[in-house]
Amino acid sequence: MKKKLYILLVAFPLWGLGGLSCSDDDDTPNCQGIDCLPEATQTGAGTFGCLVNGEPFYAFGGVTCYYQLIDGEYYFAVGFAREVGFPQAIIIESTEKEINFGENQLLDGVAENVYGVVRFESFVNATTDSIYNGTLDVTTFDSQNQIISGTFEFEILNPNDGEVYQITEGRFDSFYAQ
Repeated sequence: MKKKLYILLVAFPLWGLGGLSCSDDDDTPNCQGIDCLPEATQTGAGTFGCLVNGEPFYAFGGVTCYYQLIDGEYYFAVGFAREVGFPQAIIIESTEKEINFGENQLLDGVAENVYGVVRFESFVNATTDSIYNGTLDVTTFDSQNQIISGTFEFEILNPNDGEVYQITEGRFDSFYAQ
């Protein structure tokens, strides 16, 4: 638990709200639902996206991703934060667990040490658990070129209002830092 808290405290400031957002200017795609999401590529394209209760949450660039060996244990995180909108950030992370290519991993935060995290408001985060959970499938893990890609989906409880959010059609493709 101590290492998980450390990773969350380190990771969230990295996804600070400045400079990592999709803008609301004329360059923003005019699309609906899944049509706004980036393609499910496997090239290190720097993309992250999903539907939150059917509404798009996406990044074309500005994705933070790392996979690190710390004290003999592996830590992974990929996600994106934005300045405006709801939710503010979505992150997929693992603590003390090696990422396995082609293996469907449970995002329950208990059995597998793999989590889905949603920041609903500043410093109000929700994490998947044994009741509200989902899956992560790593479709590309290229350690030579430091590329990781995958798909995910989960549901999560907003601690502020008790509403359950459906995170579906999730995908990411990024270079990762070691």
